[in-house]
Amino acid sequence: MAEKTGLPLRRSLANTPPLTAGILFGIGLAVATAAVWAVQELGTVITALIVAVFLAVGLERIISGMTKRGLPRWLAMTILLLGVAIVFCGGIAAIIPAIVRESAQFVDRAPGYYETLMNSRLVESFGGQDGLLERAEGALTAANMTKALGGVAGGVASFFGGLVWTITTILLTLFILAAYVQLRKGVIRLVAASQREQTERILEGILRQIGAYLIGALAIGALAGISSWIFMAIVGIPYAALLALLVALLDLIPQIGATIGAVVVTLVALAVSPMTALASAIFFVAYQQLENWVIYPTVMRSAVKVSNLAAIVAVLVGGTLFGVVGIVLSVPIYAAIRLIGKELVLPRLDHS
Repeated sequence: MAEKTGLPLRRSLANTPPLTAGILFGIGLAVATAAVWAVQELGTVITALIVAVFLAVGLERIISGMTKRGLPRWLAMTILLLGVAIVFCGGIAAIIPAIVRESAQFVDRAPGYYETLMNSRLVESFGGQDGLLERAEGALTAANMTKALGGVAGGVASFFGGLVWTITTILLTLFILAAYVQLRKGVIRLVAASQREQTERILEGILRQIGAYLIGALAIGALAGISSWIFMAIVGIPYAALLALLVALLDLIPQIGATIGAVVVTLVALAVSPMTALASAIFFVAYQQLENWVIYPTVMRSAVKVSNLAAIVAVLVGGTLFGVVGIVLSVPIYAAIRLIGKELVLPRLDHS
């Protein structure tokens, strides 16, 4: 007597009893709701992890370059971390004396600033020093003080929260770098054996483009910072080292970062003189044209091969969805999606 074959695992929804269909629908809805809630609650953690992966992939390109020359991986990581620490500590050592010097000068000149302010037309429009004091006394109520202290406390909490997440991101980057080879092999093993070769080729292309993009962005930012520091040192803009570091960091944000840095420097230059501010505006406009049309295309053409139109659209979409992090990661993510489409989607369309 022949054995009866088992029932098929797939069943048509039309043949499913209404009670069972309702239960399955409810379970699916609950799972989807829980997933959305988890993503919202873990948004900061997910963002830190994405940034850490991005940084680790970029730094891995440097480490792999050293290991190809015969260095052990642990030694290559040690050299890289020591180099980053030296650069970071050197930057702090260059900035702190300037901040201390400028702060001391501000304290020495504060009485003169006060006298100038009290004798200005702005204070006279408020009724002079006595009128200004009366308005200040009226504003310093218990409710206003409570709001001000609450705002200050919130700002301090946000600062330390950002500092904690920055340190967390750095630690995650180090852990990902330490386990980079194992993580990569684990990702490949999650794919069916017949697809592993193609998946590894696509993954290698994505990681190579992300690493090249990060190194290129760092080089462009460093060039912007050095050029700005030379200009500010020539024209006599204060806080040159600190502002140059700010320009270099903001230049890492595609399309809009350089403009923000230029505005900040020009506002500081306005405190020196209107002509200095005009010279600053002219310098940054000229440099941005050079960066946008010569430096950036030259560096990125060999890295991610993304057109200016695609970069602008990717930055707009990334900034709208994910803020500053989306702006920074938009270009390499677009390059990765394009590579996946080129390797998987287009061949199927061509043979369909």
